[in-house]
Amino acid sequence: MDTILHGKAEELLPLPFKVHLTVTSPPYFNVKDYISYSSYDEYLATLKHVFTLVMEITHPGRMCCVNLSNILIPRESRSKESKRIPLVFHFVPLMESIGWKFIEDIQWVKPEGAVKNRNGGFFQHRQPLAYKPNTVNEYILVFQKPCTTLIDQIVRSYDAQTAEESKVGEYERTNVWHINPETRSKHPAPYPEELVERLIRYYSYVGDVVLDPFMGSGTTAVVAKRFNRRFTGCEIHDQYIAMANARLSMTTPVDRLPALRIPNMETLDDLRAWLKAQPKRVISALVPGAKKSESKSVLVTQLEAAWSSSGKSTSTH
Repeated sequence: MDTILHGKAEELLPLPFKVHLTVTSPPYFNVKDYISYSSYDEYLATLKHVFTLVMEITHPGRMCCVNLSNILIPRESRSKESKRIPLVFHFVPLMESIGWKFIEDIQWVKPEGAVKNRNGGFFQHRQPLAYKPNTVNEYILVFQKPCTTLIDQIVRSYDAQTAEESKVGEYERTNVWHINPETRSKHPAPYPEELVERLIRYYSYVGDVVLDPFMGSGTTAVVAKRFNRRFTGCEIHDQYIAMANARLSMTTPVDRLPALRIPNMETLDDLRAWLKAQPKRVISALVPGAKKSESKSVLVTQLEAAWSSSGKSTSTH
């Protein structure tokens, strides 16, 4: 546990222990320089095999969250058409055939500028039938392993301290999540930490075990560790395991952050200079009840106002 296994999930699973949550983004069908399948049917068969094994080691009543998008196969030449494969709509009956229960579909919406432009030709001539929208969404499909008890009984199975530590503060009220994609990773298909954070916070408790059978560069493991969950997973490429382990070595669980305090400042300008140098995470920790959606500049303004009105340093303790 708390390790990333080297190899294919279909060969390494099942594990000798059970997991409480799976959060994963399977590799795209035939993504360049990552993995290749002989056919789409083989790709689906591999996914079915993996998620059958995932279900075997999942506690009853617990969730499996899968990030997917429909597949665009570009046309080979001007004389041929491109093709879209509705993977998302094939995947739900695939999971149901294994025995998973469909729970939710969440839309991950990215800024239009972050996706491939598909309507350049239509923009020029505006002729009907040639319209192709820019695809700004991906899906997070949430499934549950069936159980004989209600969710309420699972919730009540945790002790009071774990329940309190696991409480969700600010949360997204709809199934449409506007989140910018990850752009700094060397992995060909990373997903953003914010997306994984929501899934882990919404569907697991402190101390739970989170699985990612397609670990990639370790985003699921990093977020699990940050929020005091255990983690495990599989990855086929050495370089991505090394990348994940490097990220994990720099990750501090939230309850182990040092006590944060603004140093004594002589002037407001000194305070502003100090705040400017701090990452948003530190700034948020200094503002009681800070909302994740609030920008750093808004939080800084609140701290400046508190400092000016009290004439004393502001502390989290």
